Amino acid sequence: MMNHKDIQDPDNFSDKDYKRWEYLLMDEETTGEELQEIVMTLAHLPTERAQKLLEKFKNSKRAHEVGWLEPAMDEGKIWTMSPRDKKEERDMMALKSYFRKQDTIVELMGECNKYEYNIDLMKIEVEALEQLEQDELNEDQQEDIKYRKSALHDLIIMEKSHLEEAEKDIAMIEKISEKIKGSITTERYKDLQPWDIDGFHFDGETD
Repeated sequence: MMNHKDIQDPDNFSDKDYKRWEYLLMDEETTGEELQEIVMTLAHLPTERAQKLLEKFKNSKRAHEVGWLEPAMDEGKIWTMSPRDKKEERDMMALKSYFRKQDTIVELMGECNKYEYNIDLMKIEVEALEQLEQDELNEDQQEDIKYRKSALHDLIIMEKSHLEEAEKDIAMIEKISEKIKGSITTERYKDLQPWDIDGFHFDGETD
């Protein structure tokens, strides 16, 4: 792999530079060293246009000539997404918060499924006990059935309460997360997915 480059200032490059790079990346006459130099430059140029050029090159016939293309593109993505000022830093934090809340919602939905399953399971057992009551049973067995039905009834009430709380949490977290997402004004952050920012971490961030 060629020597590492520092992060490039987008203001130092013009439309003409991008067009030249695109031409050279697709030209069969461009040397392998030139390809590597261009890819290294684009990977350290924090612009969406640079990323699009790398993506185009990745799908070209000569992409295999740059063995470290994938990690270079990953690094370029990180630099492109990195905040450039306080406003973007705040928006990146908001985006991370939004994704975390979406994860929480998914976890709570799983909890809801568990509560609903348990309720249905216990209702089946109650039905079985009610059918058993129709059989000829002695007094102790009848008392046992009443006790079991009462216990199941209490457990069903508890599970329904947990279910209602989880559903309330989901509804509130959805409202909060949508407000957070709506507060993000940095255009290049608006359509990102969680995996797009996996490589970016704030100091003090623990997850």
